[in-house]
Amino acid sequence: MNCSKLAENRTPELGMEFNSEEDAYNFYNKYAFKMGFSVRKDYLNKDKDGVTTSRRYSCRKKGVKCKYEGDVMPKRTRAPTKTGYGAKMVIVLFRGTMKYRVHDLVLEHNHELHIAQCAHMMPSQRKVSEAQGFQAEISKDAGLSLKQSHELMGKEAGGMGNVGYTREDLKDIFLDCEEQITNIFWADAGMLIDYKFFRDVITFDTTYKTNKEYRPLGVFVGFNQHKQIVIFGAALMYDETIDSFKWVFGTFLEAMCGKRPSTILTDQDHAMAAALSVVMPETFHGLCTFHIRRNFMKHFGNHYKENSDLPYMFGACMYEFEEVEQFNKVWEAMVKKHNLENNEWLSGLYRIRDKWARCMMKERWTAGMRSTQLSESLNAAIKNHLKLDHDLVQFFRHFNRVVDEKRHNELIAEYEMRQKLPMVGLRQTPMLVHASETYSPTMFVAFQNEYGESTAMIMLRQQDAAIIVEFAVMRYDGGPERIVVFNRNDLSVRCSCKKYENEGILCGHALKVFDTVGIKIISPEYIKSRWTKRARAGDCFDRRGQEVVADPKVMISTRYREFAPAMIKVATRAAMSEDTSKVAITVISDLSKRVELLLSESKEQPLQNKKNLNMEERDKIEIVSESEPTSVSFEEYMFMGCRSSIDSVSTHSMSQTVNGPPNAVAPDIDKSQMGRNNTQGLQLRVDVASPENEVDE
Repeated sequence: MNCSKLAENRTPELGMEFNSEEDAYNFYNKYAFKMGFSVRKDYLNKDKDGVTTSRRYSCRKKGVKCKYEGDVMPKRTRAPTKTGYGAKMVIVLFRGTMKYRVHDLVLEHNHELHIAQCAHMMPSQRKVSEAQGFQAEISKDAGLSLKQSHELMGKEAGGMGNVGYTREDLKDIFLDCEEQITNIFWADAGMLIDYKFFRDVITFDTTYKTNKEYRPLGVFVGFNQHKQIVIFGAALMYDETIDSFKWVFGTFLEAMCGKRPSTILTDQDHAMAAALSVVMPETFHGLCTFHIRRNFMKHFGNHYKENSDLPYMFGACMYEFEEVEQFNKVWEAMVKKHNLENNEWLSGLYRIRDKWARCMMKERWTAGMRSTQLSESLNAAIKNHLKLDHDLVQFFRHFNRVVDEKRHNELIAEYEMRQKLPMVGLRQTPMLVHASETYSPTMFVAFQNEYGESTAMIMLRQQDAAIIVEFAVMRYDGGPERIVVFNRNDLSVRCSCKKYENEGILCGHALKVFDTVGIKIISPEYIKSRWTKRARAGDCFDRRGQEVVADPKVMISTRYREFAPAMIKVATRAAMSEDTSKVAITVISDLSKRVELLLSESKEQPLQNKKNLNMEERDKIEIVSESEPTSVSFEEYMFMGCRSSIDSVSTHSMSQTVNGPPNAVAPDIDKSQMGRNNTQGLQLRVDVASPENEVDE
């Protein structure tokens, strides 16, 4: 079969012919990239002259994990990746034409295929070219770390997925016119999509101070199905007043189509609490236990030095007691013992105990979150990328690096979820098998732990009342007694520990009752979609009803991945001599002219053209001043709001250009850059003195 026919038909067929073994492998590997599996070179046969007569290419997940035959089982074993016998392509040398023909072919897979965004992580798609190796060496000589070198190559290639290898493979060989702008909120398309699926519980923290003016950075953060950080938006604030927080929360809800979270966790900031009660009155406002403990140490740090039991009693009230009566009893004893009846901070904290005490929050949906430590860990990541002297453009550019890093971590988790099989402790248990097929790996481990706890539970007593059955459950070695109510009609269960209501996963007490009454799989009503492998199933629409696409560059990126390896290969070979270099430059110059001619003749435009974006209307950036509002438009799935702090905009014209990420506007841009387009960003020109003007791209 000739090459042109191969280009047209990307699916392997019996009888296909290839000029060489390498051509066959390259064809099958390209097909594997499109489908979402990795290829492994299996056995080959050669004749006495060393010519390959047959070869098998198979899916990398083919095979069976070997059983451990040693005397002592290892404490830790790798998660299995093999799924038995699956897809393969066998080629045999046809002596008449000396071409390789497809002799045996299996296209069906017995496992879940990888998504397109993870395709570059598959082993058979990863290769460090000679030129890339040279570039890595140069980066190392320049003092860049392995991570920094890999990030640099990802930027140059248009994303990590275009590099062609992972970091591990390398081991082998702000519009800020000082006092004019106060608060800025930023969220991109990916954040809108993340919020659609994981908006039930969020945290908001303003601990990190971003620049030399020490302006607070407020970040909206949540959990994904892997219990990893997802960022829903960021606000660069001038101060932490009630008005500023009202503006930030209101802008956040506007960007997220008015959809409020069920729960939001913050620190003990009174201005923040006042703003939330106005903007989000229906959302439960919880307090971060981490900040409460830190404030406790500020007020009662001396008790730690004196070996007092005050910290332990306070900690028990916060984390341990599940009954209100027990909490009140210990709290009263603690206050009386340490003469703290007149302590204003402690008295104020007690008045809002429904926002932090375990006994008051156990029926509140928190997805297992009790603090803003997600934001704290994010702050640590931000510190690695930001400096105090960054202007707004630099700030958002570097903040975007943090966002990209978190999204890449989720892609890795998605890849691992499809690559590795769950470690099911009891494979003959239908409920565990069902859970392993349903939950994300992280949540399956949590469920499996609860199931293990259920095996240590005993039934103390059982009270039947027709439809309702009440069980008293306790661990065999002691512990609190739990009351589990089972409904024979709808097969529902409620436990007094309230773990499901709080964390979204069944407790060991409820699982013990299910096992007792003969229920062997998890009822759909007890499976939270946010914890499942399919947590992101469904479409996301913006406030105008337009579908939001996280990455409108996917098609361009896919084409790029097809062209880049071939061009790199040509460049690598052509660089070997001066004559080949001249020929290559001439051919590339002619090719470039033909491409530009075709693009100008057709209606296909680069990504910057609005016809190729995934929205019909232009979004708005609103610069709200005390006088006239200024609106500037931009063509990107991004929402930004700015609030002016002065009575009027300055009278002189201030034309600014942004050349960088599509989520920032800032001054101090080199005039030589004005008018330049950047495929990785968006060029904005803002005339602050002319409110009627719009940003042109």
